[in-house]
Amino acid sequence: MTDNARTHLDHSKSGRINAVLTLILTAAVALFVLGLAIRTGHSLISSLEPEQAEAAPAATAVAAATQVPAEIVIPTATQLPPTVPPTAVPTTPTPQPTSTPQPTPTPVVPRLVVNENNVNVRRGPGTGYEAIGKLTSGAETTVTGWHNDWWRINHEGEAGYIFGELVTAFDAGEVPEIPITDLPGPTLSNPLFEPAPTWAINEERWIDVDLSEQRVTAYEGQAPVQSYLVSTGLPHTPTPEGQFRIWVKYRYDDMEGEDYFLEDVPFVMYFYQGYGFHGVWWHANWGNPMSHGCVNQPNEMAEWLFDFAEVGTLVNVHE
Repeated sequence: MTDNARTHLDHSKSGRINAVLTLILTAAVALFVLGLAIRTGHSLISSLEPEQAEAAPAATAVAAATQVPAEIVIPTATQLPPTVPPTAVPTTPTPQPTSTPQPTPTPVVPRLVVNENNVNVRRGPGTGYEAIGKLTSGAETTVTGWHNDWWRINHEGEAGYIFGELVTAFDAGEVPEIPITDLPGPTLSNPLFEPAPTWAINEERWIDVDLSEQRVTAYEGQAPVQSYLVSTGLPHTPTPEGQFRIWVKYRYDDMEGEDYFLEDVPFVMYFYQGYGFHGVWWHANWGNPMSHGCVNQPNEMAEWLFDFAEVGTLVNVHE
């Protein structure tokens, strides 16, 4: 092969190579341009979509505004007949069982009825206690307790005692026993051989015997209601001093001693053993000791004192 031919062949090969390279380069540029175009077109499309979206409602609104409203047909309401409320059926009340009223039990009140006339009501359960009232036959009162043979009752708002043998008690089996202590001061079974000053005595009724004055004074509380001269015991038969209580009364009584016997002595009230008050007819030497120990009185005053005092009345004897 000649050099020209060889040179021509080399040029042909180079030309083909160049053509291939050019084609490849052209294709690469075309692909680049195409990709750039696609990218640019996509960006444009994306930028145009919001405007279209905003324009669409406006167009819709314009279209709606330009539309001619269709005729609205309001259906005519069908007139219904008035509803009549159902008639209320009266309810029949259910009968309630009736309870039979029970009778209220009558409370049992312990009581007593007096069987005798002028029965004493005393401050305590014994004749040594002061009488605070009287009850006549048939009188009825409430029983509140008992002590020995005495019933405690309600007498004019205060407690009093009445001897059981002079009354009839009803429904009194459950009343309580009342504990009792002796009277303050002297009692029938316990005299005090010591007199009290008049200001210290607190009794409703009581009798004061003044041996030095030979005088009896009757008191209601601290107020003297009667006073008179008497004759008390002689020096060898003195009247005992102290505080005593009248324990028995006799309209008449016989009196006797070693050197005397007297029948039907009037208005006798014993206050200690055989010592007592009584009337006399055998002397009138008032204001002087004359007796065997009793308190001699004029008969009219002895009767007055007999009516004034009760069994249990305090007697205070002193010099």
